[in-house]
Amino acid sequence: MKLTTSALTPDRWSGEVLALGVFAGDDVPSGLSWPRGADAPLRDAVARLLAHGSFSGARDELVAGPGLPGRCERLVLFGLGRAQQVTPHTARRAGAAVARTLTSGPNRRVAVALPSWRVPGPDGGGPGGPGLDLVEHLAEGLSLAVHCGRWNVLPDRFRADYGSDLPQEPESVELLGAADTGRMLSRAEAFTHAVVLARELVAAPANLITPQRLAEEAVGLATPGSRLSVEVWDEAECRKQRLTGFCAAAAGGADPARLIRLHYRPAAPVGPPVAVIGLGLTYDDRGVLRSGGAVQGAKKFMAGAGAVLGAATALAAVGGRSEVQLLIPAVAKAAGPGALRVGDLVTTASGATVELNHEDAHGRLMLADALHLAARLGAHRTVGVSALGLPVAAALGPKAAGLWSTDDGLAADLTAAGYQAGELLWRLPLVDEYDDELLAPFANLRAAGPPSGDGATAAAFLRRFAPPGAWAHLEITEPAWSPRIDGYYNAGATGYGTGTLARWLCTR
Repeated sequence: MKLTTSALTPDRWSGEVLALGVFAGDDVPSGLSWPRGADAPLRDAVARLLAHGSFSGARDELVAGPGLPGRCERLVLFGLGRAQQVTPHTARRAGAAVARTLTSGPNRRVAVALPSWRVPGPDGGGPGGPGLDLVEHLAEGLSLAVHCGRWNVLPDRFRADYGSDLPQEPESVELLGAADTGRMLSRAEAFTHAVVLARELVAAPANLITPQRLAEEAVGLATPGSRLSVEVWDEAECRKQRLTGFCAAAAGGADPARLIRLHYRPAAPVGPPVAVIGLGLTYDDRGVLRSGGAVQGAKKFMAGAGAVLGAATALAAVGGRSEVQLLIPAVAKAAGPGALRVGDLVTTASGATVELNHEDAHGRLMLADALHLAARLGAHRTVGVSALGLPVAAALGPKAAGLWSTDDGLAADLTAAGYQAGELLWRLPLVDEYDDELLAPFANLRAAGPPSGDGATAAAFLRRFAPPGAWAHLEITEPAWSPRIDGYYNAGATGYGTGTLARWLCTR
């Protein structure tokens, strides 16, 4: 699908599908206020479409019908809500709603037009103020919805026959009246590709996405001109690097473990290095049990690794100003010979000893050593992303990720990046009192606190290993997987966290 912008007005365009966005509060019932200056045939077609419904331009509203003979086969009206309340998330949902009308009939050429491609936005941007450009976000919604059910990145293409329920991919989509926005479309393409890669990695079965295959995907990102370099450490190298906690977690695994390090270095780095860590449990035997045997229990615990690899592709395409270390500890967790047992004592790379009082401590040990490695690499700002299965959904629901941070500025930056990506982050308490819950009589600390506070104590555990400087951690287990098609999300892996990391890294 080729996305372009055009200076054409809706009444001068011809193709298969013409989609007109409407803001709530416009003079919608008369069908005459938009498109402004439209010729009589287009005004009449809009009026016919509105004659038998109650379309008001509210968010997520959509009506479709016959178009204009000789000009377009179908006409679509979609609502965006009030202009002052449009967000990046709602703009993406609008783009996805248009894409989901493309399930039948000819859809080779599609055009989308809005009364204005720049709105005040809900954060107070008025005329002449910062406002919100909708081109990038609406384009992402279109592209992500069209991707649903298709494998665009990984060569292992396997999919069920969904019939005609999936959007058909048009040859081209023109954004009318949105000229001179090539940079926004380039960013939209890069961020969409990043999310799609993360989705496909997380959704793929564990016999295809092993730690080694994950490493191969990372190596493939280091193309000439990407400013990315890659190192892959096997278990022997990890022992040589004294990553003892990671090696303990890898013992008994279903496939050989790998520690993946991508290094992004711009031509003229600004500021100190940053590090991003994504947990890569490519298979989790107990995750299957915790999810009642559901397939996502075996897959979604590598969502942090998927988000980091996706963000790496966006960073290579869009660029960033800071030097970045992207670390992925990858293990296929299984109860094979030598696997960790409850009660075992493990010495981590930092030298701290950990008593394993929890069956699922593997991810915490992997992250602990990755945090120590980030410190060795000189990171001054460090962000971890994981799907550890921490019990934060009872408070946040299935569409928000938990955020812990030692630094208000870093937390605010990530929250702002999440807003632009349509990913809700909610900051949770990180207080010293939780350290007491990790006290152990025969070790420096326990792997977990009481079940009632597992999320808070897991964050306290990870903080013990964080590098000096600002640190934050995102827990994305619930939003990493959607049980149904929802806006621009697939049913299944959503790629959650990728957009937040990509925007944070690309604007630094």
